[in-house]
Amino acid sequence: MRDGQATGPDLASIVLKDTVRPLGSRNKLLRCIPETELAVLQSMGTDVELKPRQVLHHWRLPMEYVYFLGSGLVSVSAKVEAGRFVEAWLVGSEGMIGAPCVLAPEDPMPPHRRVVQVGGTALRIPARAFLAALDDLGVLRGVILSYINLVLFQTSQAGACNSLHSVKQRLARWLLVAANAMGSSELPITHAVLAQLLGIRRASVSECLEVFERAGIIRNSRAAITLHDRDQLEHSACSCSGLIQREYDRQIGRRLRGDN
Repeated sequence: MRDGQATGPDLASIVLKDTVRPLGSRNKLLRCIPETELAVLQSMGTDVELKPRQVLHHWRLPMEYVYFLGSGLVSVSAKVEAGRFVEAWLVGSEGMIGAPCVLAPEDPMPPHRRVVQVGGTALRIPARAFLAALDDLGVLRGVILSYINLVLFQTSQAGACNSLHSVKQRLARWLLVAANAMGSSELPITHAVLAQLLGIRRASVSECLEVFERAGIIRNSRAAITLHDRDQLEHSACSCSGLIQREYDRQIGRRLRGDN
């Protein structure tokens, strides 16, 4: 087993049938670019299905593809010790997998591990082809740089949150950010995975979720968490989730709305 590999099977991405609606229209970054640029990306890419626990990129190995998610949830995790990773940021249909290809295309060993937590779909593009085309796709390049700026903010805010705020507040923040990233109130994720991603005890996760469920904020089952009352969840969280959402709106949301 390679260092940094997930415990589950490392499945290859499954190519979707032609009958599936093109995924570019589902990814929020790609909805910000003109049809001409989107057509170029779709001509280079392949619509694929992403399976839970699938490793999209191993720690310190070359990044062969970039992914624009149409659905699902991917965690980008930092290595903290041998065999242990803690989430640095989340990616859903609002984002992409492949920032190191843009920032440091010559780096043969980009850090972080990228693992699918909630299965979904993506437009997968070979990294070399993507980089070769990026200089000619001016609007896309601007959108990608804005997204990377958002990721930098999200990671720094999460770091500050993890240092100062309680487990309950951090868990509420994660649920809100994940729900926004997926565009869904139902999160098919287990207590064990949440504990691993947040770097906390599983018992602590279960205790906090029980509190939320008794308050009518969520419905909790063995393999899924459903948000019932976001207002109460936001009240239980720290201000970090709101700050992250406002920065997303500033960097990406305004482009979706067509604001200047």
